[in-house]
Amino acid sequence: MELKQKDKKLLNYLYHHYRQPFTEIGKRCRLSRDQVEYTLNKYELNGVIKKYLTIFNYNLLGYKEFIIVWLKTIKNKEQIKRELERMKDVISVGEISTKYDLFVNFIFKDKQEFEEIFYNFIKEHEIKEYEIFLTTYSNLYQLKQFGLKIAEDTYNFVGNYKKRKLDEKEIEILKELEKNGRVRIIDISLKTGISSELIIYKMKQLYKDKIILGTRIQFDFEKIGFYLATLRLKLKNQTKEEKEKINQFCKDHPLINALAFGISDYNCLIQILYRKEDELRKTLMEIKDFLKENLEDSFLLLIQNETKARTLPY
Repeated sequence: MELKQKDKKLLNYLYHHYRQPFTEIGKRCRLSRDQVEYTLNKYELNGVIKKYLTIFNYNLLGYKEFIIVWLKTIKNKEQIKRELERMKDVISVGEISTKYDLFVNFIFKDKQEFEEIFYNFIKEHEIKEYEIFLTTYSNLYQLKQFGLKIAEDTYNFVGNYKKRKLDEKEIEILKELEKNGRVRIIDISLKTGISSELIIYKMKQLYKDKIILGTRIQFDFEKIGFYLATLRLKLKNQTKEEKEKINQFCKDHPLINALAFGISDYNCLIQILYRKEDELRKTLMEIKDFLKENLEDSFLLLIQNETKARTLPY
């Protein structure tokens, strides 16, 4: 699907503000309300938009461990992938090329819970090799690859926060927002039996308390000519100052989409969204040049066929 400038502007704005009314989106993107609705429906029907994601603060929900695992299967890769998709603690699963076959994003309340569930899963399936990344910091950046320079919020959904108790009505609202971030207030009301007025009040509180951090869209990037890669880095030191420098570099870089630090042999992950191989090569060289003597080793994983993300483990 070839993107025109108006498509890029609309997708860029929707990525961060899809819950706004069509009229407001149109005003920001210089389109009519009907143009916005028509184009959005087209993206959904074509599969360009896979899901409207709501980004939650996992620590405040009582989930302290965001864990990424890479798996090398012996056989039955598709069956293993389907089983992982059905697990409530799995945020998303995807295929990767090079050393491993699958990546899995898990969310757990603690390491003990992960250990019990994950190792039971390994025992039941033919896994040749696996590697675990315990995330200590993760940041989602604004969409910069369309060349539009608009200052937007970034989200670190891993941190040291005290759990905030939710009531039953808040949990029901969060569940509906997880299924479809664009769901209308009236539809949440019809499905949950909660009044629209109370839903609006509760949602304001959930945003204020940082339970809901914001929004993102899960695109099928390949349908619009983009590809994802994860660069795994082995850094020699992870001081606070060094992390801040890397974070700023990634935030400013036009092709870097996300950053994570963690506990593993390779202790830093950078996600790159690119169109052509030479863009990827250039970005890899820029990252390595920036890190210089702090970089001990690196390894590139090419991402394919990520499933629809489930951002709430309920």
